[in-house]
Amino acid sequence: MAKDSPKFAILGTGNSGQTFAADIALKGYPVNLAEVPQFETSLMAIKEKGGIEISGDAGNGFAKLNMITTDIKEAIKGVDIIIIGGSAFAHEPFSKALLDDFEEGQFIVFTSNFGALRFHKWLKEAGVTTQVTPIETMSLLYATRAVEPGVVNCIGVKDHLPVAALPASRTQDFLDKIGPVFPQFTAADNVWLTSVNNLNPIVHPPMVLFNAGRIESTGGQGWNLYADGATESVAKIMQAMDQERMSLVEPVSTRGFSFKDAFENLYKSYSIGKKSLSETLRQSPIHGNPVFPAPSSVDTRYINEDLPFGLSPWSSIGRMWDVPTPNVDAVIRVASTMLGVNFFVDGLSAENLGIDGMSPEDVKAMIE
Repeated sequence: MAKDSPKFAILGTGNSGQTFAADIALKGYPVNLAEVPQFETSLMAIKEKGGIEISGDAGNGFAKLNMITTDIKEAIKGVDIIIIGGSAFAHEPFSKALLDDFEEGQFIVFTSNFGALRFHKWLKEAGVTTQVTPIETMSLLYATRAVEPGVVNCIGVKDHLPVAALPASRTQDFLDKIGPVFPQFTAADNVWLTSVNNLNPIVHPPMVLFNAGRIESTGGQGWNLYADGATESVAKIMQAMDQERMSLVEPVSTRGFSFKDAFENLYKSYSIGKKSLSETLRQSPIHGNPVFPAPSSVDTRYINEDLPFGLSPWSSIGRMWDVPTPNVDAVIRVASTMLGVNFFVDGLSAENLGIDGMSPEDVKAMIE
């Protein structure tokens, strides 16, 4: 390994955190895996095993890690790239806990959900002057599940994944650093595309809401959310929402792509060449895999993450820019009623992103 090869810290021990840690370590790069003390059960199980066993379409084998710790500040010392390996709920606590501990030149990677814009806002509010660059990927690189702490099964890896830095002028610096590790990463226009072109909020909430009766009557047993739930009628809802989402992409980024084209764009190696969105989702060799069962409840991350960090901010931005989002709003309203949570209030807003009152031109100038 070259002297200038990147060193990594993975924060979080969820599905993505364990997969990132194992995959990177098996490629020969130093990896520190860290978790906060209140969620240390999985971390301690991994520590007892001495590492992570991974199989599937990413690395295969037993990955030994450089450090396994609950001291997240120690974990990021001397590393080049920090990856938040958890859900969108982990973005804020990890970031704010480390505001005084980042080092010059570090990159911190978020999986979509406006992580980069929010991080930029937190740095500014805290008066942090250290040059640490937020990076955002359009989605998670892997389709993966942790079978148990320290055992990961990766079902699929995207052929390419758009990523961007904030500011976008630093994207190439990041790609130069991480390219040997993840050649799948490609430059996106900016972090607007990586957040507003996130496709999870388009696909997950409609499938859950419009299959709610089946979910509650079966507890998610005996069927697959994609293979059985992505019917033509449900797909029509997704496509209507997607048109509204694309209307929010276009004022700030020119390279967004529709949900219908997403499978061919991101998963070319798994292409099944189906004509309709419903056929593609129902026959996907990745999403129809038994390792991804239907949720046992409508109170699932497909709702409680994809709405507040996806649909809610899109709706807020649409109101700010007078871009109608009636289908997105309808899904938010139905989900709010089902779960007893007002996602219009409790989800992210333009204010939370630090762009309240800004025009598309203002936002573009800020992030580029």
